[in-house]
Amino acid sequence: MMPIPYMTVLGLSGCLVTVFMSNNMIVYMVLSPENYEEYLKAFGREATMGSTFSYLYSIVITGLMTVNRVVIVVSPLSGHFSTQRIFIYSGILAVLVFITLLIPYFSDCSITFSLNRLSFISACAPNKHWITAFQNTYAIVIPLSCMVINMGIVFHVRFKRQKTYERIKNWYYNFRSQVQPITSSNTSTSSTSISSQQKNKKDFTMMRQTFSVAIFLSIYELGALITRIFPNAYQWFPEGFRDGYFYFRMESIALMNYFIYYLHTPLSRRMIRRFLRLKVPSDAPITLATVNQPKKVTSSPTVLIIN
Repeated sequence: MMPIPYMTVLGLSGCLVTVFMSNNMIVYMVLSPENYEEYLKAFGREATMGSTFSYLYSIVITGLMTVNRVVIVVSPLSGHFSTQRIFIYSGILAVLVFITLLIPYFSDCSITFSLNRLSFISACAPNKHWITAFQNTYAIVIPLSCMVINMGIVFHVRFKRQKTYERIKNWYYNFRSQVQPITSSNTSTSSTSISSQQKNKKDFTMMRQTFSVAIFLSIYELGALITRIFPNAYQWFPEGFRDGYFYFRMESIALMNYFIYYLHTPLSRRMIRRFLRLKVPSDAPITLATVNQPKKVTSSPTVLIIN
């Protein structure tokens, strides 16, 4: 499971985008079409910037999580990603993302999401601000890259733990120079076997959560990419199907917290159910995943992913 700092910032971001999207939906259902247009003129730009900020910020935080895991693998005791520093990094990224949205907001090409048109409308249509165009085109790169990198980390850690690299190296030297391969002594015990199984389970949990975050953050962008590449084929579908597909893409963003932190994370699910005084299937103790500054003593490195 991901550490508390990431759960906090991603959870707040998910709540924020849900508030903006729900507010826009409620206003659209309550007001008449004419009054809804007036609402968009008065508050549409701000509501759009708020929801877009939450969405882009979640994508950027996913990138920060990936960098964190790479650093942990390369240098476990570096201390660059303590709890306090993660919050600082997240705050800096929040400011940067907000600035990239403020620049188009104060330009002649501000963006407003119109629910009755199911589209983001630029004030200088058909043109867009270059920052907006860049974000729309390349936002999908971050979650997909994070998924690939995290997959590489999982396989690297697993191969290293199971001595796969040593076996490949021995096979290579044996094949090239006909030298008897060096075999490591087998001193595994039942305790090390149990420990290995627990670590493998943590690897699987990390891989599953990485896939979940990347997939949910890619649903909207993949849909936009498909419609840009195959516009004629997309227009061929009935209007009801196109509207439903757009709603599915939009709602996947708001539902990310529920699927990732409740359905896919047993620890968070138990914490939420205990907080709501609901029946908890397991009485296993709850251990929060935190990131601590490593001390200068000979101890095991901080583990970021727990089950």
